[in-house]
Amino acid sequence: MKYFVLLCDGAADRKNEPAEKTPLEAASKPTVNMLSYRSFNGFVSGSFEKYRADIDAAHIAVLGFDPGQTEGFFPFEAANAGASASGEDTVYKCSFLSLSEKKEAYENKKLLSVVTDLTKEETAKLISALNKGLSTKIKKFYVLSASEGCLVWKRAPENVALTAPSDVSGAIGRYLPTGSSGAKIVPLLEKSCEVLADHPVNVKRREEGKKPVSTIWLHSPEKLPAIEPFEEKWKVTSAVITNSPVLKGAAACLKMKTADAPVKDGAEDFEAEAKAVIDEFNAGTEFVMLQTSAVSEAALNGDRESKIKAIENVDSLVLAPVYEYLCGSGDQFKILFDTVLPAPVADKSFSEDPAPFFMYSSQRTEAGYKPFSEINAGKGGFHLPEGEGYKFMSFLVRIPAPEKEETQEENGQQQ
Repeated sequence: MKYFVLLCDGAADRKNEPAEKTPLEAASKPTVNMLSYRSFNGFVSGSFEKYRADIDAAHIAVLGFDPGQTEGFFPFEAANAGASASGEDTVYKCSFLSLSEKKEAYENKKLLSVVTDLTKEETAKLISALNKGLSTKIKKFYVLSASEGCLVWKRAPENVALTAPSDVSGAIGRYLPTGSSGAKIVPLLEKSCEVLADHPVNVKRREEGKKPVSTIWLHSPEKLPAIEPFEEKWKVTSAVITNSPVLKGAAACLKMKTADAPVKDGAEDFEAEAKAVIDEFNAGTEFVMLQTSAVSEAALNGDRESKIKAIENVDSLVLAPVYEYLCGSGDQFKILFDTVLPAPVADKSFSEDPAPFFMYSSQRTEAGYKPFSEINAGKGGFHLPEGEGYKFMSFLVRIPAPEKEETQEENGQQQ
């Protein structure tokens, strides 16, 4: 069995006037409509009590993992950057501060600025120096992005109060870590001053009249919950193709294969995405998830016509060729077309409203509806409510779709 999960973020919308068509209704999407007509249709809520209308939470839920179990998504971003973390680890954000350079006690030094103008290459050099001088078997630094790193610390000190760098001003002493274990972190900050003082990156910054990087500043600690690897839980080999740092990092934590979604000239490359999916199937991967972003980007920019065009491109350049490949593969297959979270053009934001989907199976023909739309998806009679979206994976991989309670009616069926 092959599984293709196509995340078309934000495709769903709402009508501003009764006679108006939503972008999903207005788009020419013959493959989507044909498959939805033969599929199990319904709604899944991508919102959770802790994370309302949060696309990152909705993405994690599609993987079958409850985002409500997380303290936040930073550990997933760190995993995307190559940081290896487990349930025993605490992941800290590691910012860089520039302090006064007078010869005085660390706690008396004054904050000059939070350093945000480093290149990723410069950050990598500083992180390398920090690892040489400060890392141990239980703690290691990683590059997160330009001007920001992270620290993964196994069995890190508990009961520590940390201050975000944006809340620091004047002498740093009163903002240093406190709590019963605060004293275990302060020496790490102090020693970073010694490691970074004469680093070549700082030598160059001083020559260019820029403030040097004086110290690291640890804050925003988060821990990963226990996560069962995707393949162990669902018994399928898997891959996720996406440019979302959180989704890609979550997939990495689930031990799934990950790859960047193809981009050409700064825009989503739909044809290359379809090829990447097919290549994964040809390599023996059984479950392939592709997250497309052009539709939601258009919606968040308030561009209705671009949103319609993006939906059409997903249909003709991604779904159609992958469906054709699967039909000729000789294997049974399922396709999940998931809109994840609605993104109304008028709002320029994601919505808490439930997201329409259809699930096609080559093994059984459902009495579905066309065209695929917000209204017709609701006729399927299936709805996973808020906080339960992560449960849908069991319907896709393990449990057959529930039988529909109503028979298909021709009324309202359109090409």
